[in-house]
Amino acid sequence: MDVDTGVDDALALALAVRHPDVTLEAVLTVAGNVGLDLTTRNTLRVLDWLGASDVPVAAGADRPLSGSAVDAGHWHGLDGLGGARLPDANRQALDDGVGYLVDRVMAEPGEFTLVCVGPLTNLALALRRRPTLAQAVREVVLMGGAAHLPGNVTPVAEFNIYADPPAAANVFQQPWRVTMVGLDVTNKVVLTRADRDALAEHTSPEAVLVREVTRHLFDARGVGSMALHDPLAVGVAIQPDLVTTIDRAVHVETRGEHTLGQTVVDFRPNTPVPPPTRTRVAVAVAAARFRALFDRILGLALA
Repeated sequence: MDVDTGVDDALALALAVRHPDVTLEAVLTVAGNVGLDLTTRNTLRVLDWLGASDVPVAAGADRPLSGSAVDAGHWHGLDGLGGARLPDANRQALDDGVGYLVDRVMAEPGEFTLVCVGPLTNLALALRRRPTLAQAVREVVLMGGAAHLPGNVTPVAEFNIYADPPAAANVFQQPWRVTMVGLDVTNKVVLTRADRDALAEHTSPEAVLVREVTRHLFDARGVGSMALHDPLAVGVAIQPDLVTTIDRAVHVETRGEHTLGQTVVDFRPNTPVPPPTRTRVAVAVAAARFRALFDRILGLALA
């Protein structure tokens, strides 16, 4: 997994750690929701809280390929983890996450699925170092973009893509299998304040994690619900039929004054899509089925 661990990243990590059909080989961190030092610290804290201290964590890019960094601390809290009262980890992250990714994938070509739930900077930098990486990855499942819906940062751009448009553009242009799990489907899968309140007496590590990482959103900001953006991407990597997809070319706007970071999906019905640039774009989701999976795997007595 490649993460910028904020609130929903933490829940995505929990789903990956707990699902019996998943072997989480490693986690890379990238600057995004907050700076790299915090996303790395948060990742270590979450994994260790869940008893997954054997999963290596490697720190990646601390800035986008170009331009200024953006963050989402207003949503995830200043620490990026919603003010979660989780202990610090007793270990350090590995250096050079990009090099770690290249070495691991190239050592076992065709074996790894990359689930990317942050800006795509690490993946773009890995491709610069080893262009043949695209042939060695089994598939990429990414949380990012929007096909039909408005963005969540600008009228047209979703955060992970907007945070590093050139990196995203490079990733979508590669000849690998990519599934785009964007706002069109992630906004339909939510965790409510009532769901969180129902866990008040639960003491499992998973329930405590849910309560703690949502403190800023539900207590400080007073929102009624949050989308499970990143957990859904993990769910789709495990069970692709959770979403309905169409094969389309996806282009990322890297220069527009008002459209920077937009994922432009070509929906024209008679336009051929060459295989090297074909993306599986999620356009519908079995929301109730995913929530049932999420609740069951994390042992949560939710809706």
